Amino acid sequence: MDLNNKVVAITGANSGIGLQLTQQCLAKGAKVAASDLTTEALEPLANNASDKLLISTLNVTDREGMTQWHQAICEQFGHCDVLINNAGVSLSSLAAQQSREDFEWLMNINFWGVVNGVEAFLPTLLQRPQASLVNLSSIFGIIGVPSQSAYNASKFAVRGYSEAMRQELAYSAVQVLTVHPGGVKTNIVRHGRHYSDTGGSATDMETMAAQFERMARTTAADAATQIISAIEKRQCRLLIGADARLMDRLQRLFPASYERALSRLLKMVKR
Repeated sequence: MDLNNKVVAITGANSGIGLQLTQQCLAKGAKVAASDLTTEALEPLANNASDKLLISTLNVTDREGMTQWHQAICEQFGHCDVLINNAGVSLSSLAAQQSREDFEWLMNINFWGVVNGVEAFLPTLLQRPQASLVNLSSIFGIIGVPSQSAYNASKFAVRGYSEAMRQELAYSAVQVLTVHPGGVKTNIVRHGRHYSDTGGSATDMETMAAQFERMARTTAADAATQIISAIEKRQCRLLIGADARLMDRLQRLFPASYERALSRLLKMVKR
């Protein structure tokens, strides 16, 4: 799939992987519709690509807002060829302690945000001669991790939803790509909600961010490059990072006991 002159819609585009996807798609000659809750980081891009870049403020939990964004894209560019459901947040809490409010906040963004995007865009994608639907899951959509039960639930849901759609759309022109990043250097931890393992009190954000930095081996730019390459090659599944590939292999080889190896790795990281 050649992205030149294709219309690409990206959620969560103001930072991290989403911002890099926006920049790299523009560099490939695509027309890009970039959205996020805030758009300050995107504004400088408009100076060089005003006719190829549509910047919108969007809350992916807003079903009607997603529909309106889709309509704005079609009015601006005539259609859409690629939707990348990238927006996501993090939550760390023991299952016995996490609040229903936090759980629903995360699911509304990480899972229902993806569903809202699919519902709004899929009819248009099906009309294109060649199209891509890209949903970002996580390596945590493949393995379970302590204190990540809500995040695991959201990313496992994205994975299952996407894999079922891939089979449903197998004979259509729409490629469904599920992306499973490992640790990628983004602000997802700083923008998340995180609680300690004792008492459910808010954890020190700097400590949590530092631990994540030690685990995150892949840059956002490299992750975006791999996603774009997978779209161009019309892949259906992408693991990003050596850590993701290792965890995927452990889960497939030892589905009932990978937790022991994972526990040892997590203890090493926290030192």
